Amino acid sequence: MAETYLIRLEEIGESLKATDQYIDFQARRELIEKILKLRDEKNILILGHNYMAPLVYNLSPKEQRGDSLALSMNAAKAANSIILFDGVRFMAETAKILNPGKKVLIADLNAGCSLADPFKAKDVIEYKEKYPGSPVVTYINSYAEIKAESDYCCTSANALAVIKHAAKKFNAKRVVFFPDSLMGANLEKELRDEGSDIELVYPGKHDSKYGRCEVHEQIKASDIRVIRKQYGMVKGSPGSAVLVHPECHPDVVAEADFCGSTSAMGNYIREHPQLKKVYLGTECEMSANLAVEFLAIEFIKTCQVHCQHMRRITLEKILYSLEHEVYEVTVPEGISKRALVPIQRMLRIGRDD
Repeated sequence: MAETYLIRLEEIGESLKATDQYIDFQARRELIEKILKLRDEKNILILGHNYMAPLVYNLSPKEQRGDSLALSMNAAKAANSIILFDGVRFMAETAKILNPGKKVLIADLNAGCSLADPFKAKDVIEYKEKYPGSPVVTYINSYAEIKAESDYCCTSANALAVIKHAAKKFNAKRVVFFPDSLMGANLEKELRDEGSDIELVYPGKHDSKYGRCEVHEQIKASDIRVIRKQYGMVKGSPGSAVLVHPECHPDVVAEADFCGSTSAMGNYIREHPQLKKVYLGTECEMSANLAVEFLAIEFIKTCQVHCQHMRRITLEKILYSLEHEVYEVTVPEGISKRALVPIQRMLRIGRDD
């Protein structure tokens, strides 16, 4: 019987055989084999985020791939004492917070985030002082010190539900949402459309602070209109869909057929088997990764929208990280314990209302 790493190697090759990634796989096969062999020898769990390049993403089997929170929760269930998180640093931090007794590695400590990097704990404290009594809901795409100053965390999938829950629990008419300005604007519109009287405060609304993802900010409504015209993707047509992320501009969201998290995008495609053409308004590698799963769908790839931080995670760096068990992501115990509270509160929503 073949060893586990050889089985996974063959699975990767088979899954990529019908795609344009197969040549790359053949060229890097020896390197991938070394990584998988080391993974097994050291019993290291490798988690792959949706935005990773296909060969990195496919190092992990299906159940160990996904969005940042799902991966961190996956790690909490695993018996492995060492976790390699193929994503950016705040994701590895979240995994460490949920798994304080495990060693969490990332292949490049400089894999930051244009949304998370500019904000510090003091920024949240300033908002709390300015809006006393208002709960702070912080997007999971943030560092531990930000989470530690927050009342709740949220994902792009559950942000609206968490905001409404926080307002009810705190008996508040105002909620501070941190730190994504564009997602804040989209959530504010959703609240208005529902007739909610919750006032949402977020960076950039009443001050000069501004939080944004450098990838999603680049996507414009005019781009969507051009793509629709060029590829015959009429809005509302059952055979095609434009799916965008809530970190995009509100006018981009208005042009889309669906707006949701990375996981929700994949679910939308699964739930609409009549689709023939799809454009994803998010990091381009996600289109490449979903194209492997949905071979019958034509994914319209602009291939100009990449996260510079995600691209720091390469096969060569992963191999080095596994060989030397570097680079370890740590979170001070005091911050970790406080940051765990808003994450746990988020996870309990729906169970203890």
